[in-house]
Amino acid sequence: MALTACATKPSAPAVAPVPAAKPAAPAPAAKPNAAPDAATLSQYRAWIGEARAKYPYTETADRMYAVMMCESGGKAAIVNPAGPYKGLFQYSPLTWNGPWNTYRDQGMLDPKAQVFATALAWSLKMQRQWGCYKKTN
Repeated sequence: MALTACATKPSAPAVAPVPAAKPAAPAPAAKPNAAPDAATLSQYRAWIGEARAKYPYTETADRMYAVMMCESGGKAAIVNPAGPYKGLFQYSPLTWNGPWNTYRDQGMLDPKAQVFATALAWSLKMQRQWGCYKKTN
């Protein structure tokens, strides 16, 4: 009995699996005055909930959302032309870079950093620094 060789396909080179990318924070809008879409606002609400769990404060998450919308309309990259205030919660560079803010090493226009920094500030009883805080009872 004769053996015959089987034709086999050459094996494909091994390819290392690509690790799954972490979900990124929404980038600030190219047009700072453009209204955010529903998905972006939903993400902000989720972060507000996470931030409140991490840094408990007495107000509701809805109140923080209302302050954010009053301050910036949910526009992460907005800059107030009347002053040095920037981002979702309209921080000044002096306040943002204060020793209380453990998020100061992240960009001041980073929406997630602003949400978490604001929750931290509120947990430290700094709510009254926002003009919109008084308007959102």
